[in-house]
Amino acid sequence: MPDLYSANLNKPQPTPTSSPVEVKTKTNRDFLPSARGSSISSLILRPRSDIHFDTQEPEEEILIILRAHWLTNIPWVLIAILLFFAPMVLSFFPLLISFPPNFRLMFVIIWYLVVLMYIFERFLSWFFNMAIITDERIIDIDFINLTTKKVSDADLDKIQDVSFTNMGAIGTIFNFGDVLVQTASEITEFNFEKVPDPALVATVLQRLRTEEKIEAIEGRVR
Repeated sequence: MPDLYSANLNKPQPTPTSSPVEVKTKTNRDFLPSARGSSISSLILRPRSDIHFDTQEPEEEILIILRAHWLTNIPWVLIAILLFFAPMVLSFFPLLISFPPNFRLMFVIIWYLVVLMYIFERFLSWFFNMAIITDERIIDIDFINLTTKKVSDADLDKIQDVSFTNMGAIGTIFNFGDVLVQTASEITEFNFEKVPDPALVATVLQRLRTEEKIEAIEGRVR
């Protein structure tokens, strides 16, 4: 009778094979802060999915929207308040009182229309001058007037250096300053001025740049 035990030992055993496909996971993005900020905030982190900009790609995700810190609006707000009360002060001057009532009323109406235009222009200038950081690039939007704006962008893998500075004592207390981004693209410098939490913005940009380098080395495509 044949020895089944010996036969099984002598029988060639199948060798384990490894799968030729290696699954690579996406770089962890736990360094990104949680969502916060409304649509009119100076710093919006991970804004709602229904917020878009003109040149946004279909799969491009907005991570941060930056505007100048709200404190930078105080000078023009104070000027607007002074202009608002100016007609009340001028009414005590003999020159203005000497004009007919209808003329004085027209002057006051025109004055307040000019003040409203000034407030509207200053608010739009603050609201639409912004920087956008996505998972693919940085975008700098300069609002010039209602019909003109300048848009510059650079891919994240073109970023060479990121630095930030706080704006003196006030900037340190209220945590705002400038973020300077040097790139190898056509626009060599992006300066995000007087933005909130510049240290956080600089850290996110540095980590995103590192992630882009890792993806390029590993050959991953989003």
